[in-house]
Amino acid sequence: MTSARALALFLLFSPPALADACRWREPPATYPAGLAWTCNAVRWADGDTLTADCAGQAEPIRVRLRGVDTVERGEPGWSAARLELRRTTEAAPLVILPHHGSHNRVVATVLAHGRDVGRAMDAAGWSKAGCPRR
Repeated sequence: MTSARALALFLLFSPPALADACRWREPPATYPAGLAWTCNAVRWADGDTLTADCAGQAEPIRVRLRGVDTVERGEPGWSAARLELRRTTEAAPLVILPHHGSHNRVVATVLAHGRDVGRAMDAAGWSKAGCPRR
């Protein structure tokens, strides 16, 4: 077998990068760059969605974390992911950097003690396998 053919077979049967395999791209920002809210988490839906009370906002805000995509409610492991998000954000003052809206939530980078919660959870292995929407 030629090396070119071996390479082609390798590429054909190798798992591509997850985001590329799914052809998912993050939508463009719809919030102004530099916008930041100071918040406290008050509820946790799963491992990547929380509700926060934010200074200057009349209503609590549902926030979907950028950087992680955990299993959904009812799927195996969702409760553990939810507890990890709660443990990480419950007592911490949060800085929420909104990016865009999706499904009645604000998709945002969430910082707790200066640490990006979504990326930290992803690095710790909380993202689900296959087609992440980060």
